[in-house]
Amino acid sequence: MKKEKKPMLNLKIMRIRRGMTQVELAQKVGISQNALSFYEVGRRAPRMDVLYKLAEVLDCDVKDIV
Repeated sequence: MKKEKKPMLNLKIMRIRRGMTQVELAQKVGISQNALSFYEVGRRAPRMDVLYKLAEVLDCDVKDIV
C-alpha cells in the first residue's frame, strides 16, 4: 500500500502572506521552484533540513507550515 502525502497548504499560505513567489522562496532556501511546487501540492515531502530552512526563511516554526 502506497503512503499518501498530504498537500502542505500552510506552506503556500505562509509564502503568500509574506508576498513571496515560489521562485523567490525556492531561491532563498536553495531548492528548485519545481520542488517547492511539489511540496505545496503534496507530490513530495521535504527533507528535514529543507523543512527547517523553509521555516527559517518564512520566519515561523516548522509546525506552522506542515
